Amino acid sequence: MKRAAATVGWRLCVAGAMLAAGCGGPELNGPPELRLGRDECAECGMLIAEDRCAAALLAEIDRRREHRIFDDLCCLFDYRAKHANETVIAAFARDYGAGGWIGAQTAAYVLSEPDRQPTPMASGMVAFADPAAAAMRATETGGRVLDYEALAAARAAIRASWRKTPQ
Repeated sequence: MKRAAATVGWRLCVAGAMLAAGCGGPELNGPPELRLGRDECAECGMLIAEDRCAAALLAEIDRRREHRIFDDLCCLFDYRAKHANETVIAAFARDYGAGGWIGAQTAAYVLSEPDRQPTPMASGMVAFADPAAAAMRATETGGRVLDYEALAAARAAIRASWRKTPQ
């Protein structure tokens, strides 16, 4: 009898621990840990090999917070266009000059011709925390400095032009 009670007690303890692990824990916040050569772009499926051009979203999907990581800023914008119903908690970009994650809404972006500013998906889009660094890069590449909303609009215009091009 004692053995049966101990077995039941042990099973309840294990079940309770499993339930707590699945439901509890700290809430996901901030940018993801970027694992070069291991993380796959959520939009195009390429392995992320260039950290200076990466971007990420922290989104709520099915009442759970999840990161979506991208190899190029254009992939972030293309993903958002296809998944507009997802709740985005935060967006992040990698600082092209200094490295590290920065808030996408506050970054200064440079949009250049892809041959002047190579990126993994040939978008010519890079982010900077420092607007002066962005202006210097724009001068070097013949690009222009944009904020997040203007860069999103520029990417949408590029996508729209593809639909108008006769095949």
